[in-house]
Parts: sequence; C-alpha cells; structure tokens
Amino acid sequence: MGGVKIDPAGYQRAAAIFGEVISALSDAEWELTVSDEWTVISTVAWVVVGDSQITHALETGTVAAVTDFDAAVLGGNPVATWRGTAVAAIRALQEPGASDQIVTHVGGRFAVADLLGQRITENLVRAWDIGIAAGRPVEIPDDLAAACLDFWADHAEAVLAGGILPDVPIEPPDNAGAATRLLALTGRSR
Repeated sequence: MGGVKIDPAGYQRAAAIFGEVISALSDAEWELTVSDEWTVISTVAWVVVGDSQITHALETGTVAAVTDFDAAVLGGNPVATWRGTAVAAIRALQEPGASDQIVTHVGGRFAVADLLGQRITENLVRAWDIGIAAGRPVEIPDDLAAACLDFWADHAEAVLAGGILPDVPIEPPDNAGAATRLLALTGRSR
C-alpha cells in the first residue's frame, strides 16, 4: 500500500498533527461535542492516557488495558499535559530497538510497534474528530493513513474482535484514497 512503516517517526508525525489541532482550540471549543459519548476534552484525555502507555510499556515491559479514564488527568492545562505525554513517548521511542521491544498485555505479548500502530491511528482519527467538531477539518496524510491501513490489515483479528475499531466499519466510496478508507475503517465518513 503506502510504503511507510509503523515506526517512531510515524508516531511523531501523527502526534504533531494531533497537537496542532488541540493547540488551535479556543477555550469554548474544549467543550464541543465530538460524538454522542465524547467531548473534545474527553477525547484529548483518551489520547493522553493511550499515548502514556508507550512510555509505560517501554519502562516496565507491560501495557495495561484502559477500561476507565478521567478527563481530570489533563489538569489545568490540557495542551501542556498532552505535550508532556507525547514528548515522553517520543523520547522513549528514540532508544535503539524500542519499537521492537516485546511487552505483555492481558491479551498476550506483542511488539511496541503494534502499540504504535494503534496510537498512530488514534492520533490521526481523533485529530480529525476534533477538527470536524471545531469546524476546521484536518487532512490526514495519505502515507500515514496507508501505513495504518497496512497495519490493520496485518491485525485482522483485532479488527474482527471489535473494541479498538467499530464492529461494522463504513464502506468507503469506490476509488477512495487512503485517508478516506482509514476514516471508514474507524466508522467515520467525510
């Protein structure tokens, strides 16, 4: 497909896109509704909690399942909290072989690169969600979207099991680009 690997550089690019979107939010936009269950603030908290797993996994060799989270994790400056989490993850990923490290999870053992595939997807899609809610659509780079599609194609069992992705993806239009197909896979349409 796209030729871009799921790697630390891809995570850094996806996190930068997410950061640009949330840095542009006005105070009032943090309360916008993203979906039936999510506001901008809860969406950012979800990304922060998820991205903190990268550093935790590399430090401890384990990844905990996130079943509950509280937007209070963001404190008084959500952008600064996000930035600290993203920078810590980027630094941890700079260690040689970091993305190849094997970590444990309740579902089994996997390479940190698998966690990165999830985190890159999450950063891109959640940036898109927030951009739409704020009236400033986000363009997802086709090469990153293609890398995510390649990743999920190699992890079909996770797609079929649900949880990470919707039970029923949206059928993308014929000849849709990688970004549109990624959005469809995650239950979104342009």
